[in-house]
Amino acid sequence: MLQNIKKIMIVDDNEFDCYITSKLIMSHDDSIEIMEFNSSLTAIQYLEEYQDDLEKLPKLIFLDIYMPILDGFEFIEKFNTLSDTVKSFTKICVLSTTVDDFYIHKAKENENIFFTSKPITMEFIQSLKA
Repeated sequence: MLQNIKKIMIVDDNEFDCYITSKLIMSHDDSIEIMEFNSSLTAIQYLEEYQDDLEKLPKLIFLDIYMPILDGFEFIEKFNTLSDTVKSFTKICVLSTTVDDFYIHKAKENENIFFTSKPITMEFIQSLKA
């Protein structure tokens, strides 16, 4: 189901989780460009810089919740201040190992944000619609 997606951004401070997510996506479709960011701050700065350039923007962001400096929810707050171009073009999928219902509910409050548990599965990737 990722045929419309040419670029995916993975934002996760855990390099191993980035690697696993990236490999799973590539095993599904190796034509997708993967952008890995181990810093949520660097990722949001990238989006701020290129927010009006569709060629540079990811169609989908896999976002970890628990990260230092700027956690996933703070990232989403900053994302929501970006241009309408980026907000309408790019979707966010929150990835987490959390079992805390509060965080799961908070992630699902926004209808434009998906949520899934880590590690992602091939079934989940195949179910995504861009």
